[in-house]
Amino acid sequence: MRKLVTLVVVALATVLLAAPPAGAKSPRQVDPLTMTPALNPDFAPWSCFETGGGITCQGDYDPTYVNEPLDFDCGGQPVYVTGGGHEHMTRWHDAQGRALKTIVGLSYPDDRFSLSPTGDGAHVSVRAHWNRHYVYPVPGDRSQRVFTEVGAIFMVNVPGQGLVLHDAGLVTWLPGEEFEAIDVQHGIHDVYDDPDSFARVICAALV
Repeated sequence: MRKLVTLVVVALATVLLAAPPAGAKSPRQVDPLTMTPALNPDFAPWSCFETGGGITCQGDYDPTYVNEPLDFDCGGQPVYVTGGGHEHMTRWHDAQGRALKTIVGLSYPDDRFSLSPTGDGAHVSVRAHWNRHYVYPVPGDRSQRVFTEVGAIFMVNVPGQGLVLHDAGLVTWLPGEEFEAIDVQHGIHDVYDDPDSFARVICAALV
């Protein structure tokens, strides 16, 4: 009899633990197309759902590229890049779907730059692991958002030389001035301090 009672109690406890709390509901899905501003299509398909008094959206982007020509050359010779990465974006909104904050985690472990359209010969390796933060002082107003990058944004390595270009730390731009006007900067920023340094270092290693 005691054994039977024990089995019944254990079974009941298992059912209670497995059952969702009273009143608990699965997050209600929301149409991603109703968000303001529009969500980046590169991260589709988006998953948007109600959370508390607002809406959260998440998406992933996994770009790859093989011997793609870049927008600069080395002494008239085209530069090609092979690599890829992963980006995960989460954006928070108010109940009306207006953006409040965004965080993007980015990882590009090994982009290889070469003067060969097949990737043969000398190459330069560039890796990056960093986060992008966007804050909307005016909900949904992209023109006023504040953009910050944190982490290892550029790490340029040349075989036999090691790390030759380093851009890591924190950079915050003025509202609405992304990649145009820096407001706050901490760390080592070879590229942001000298935008031409990236192409110059790549070419010096390859030519």
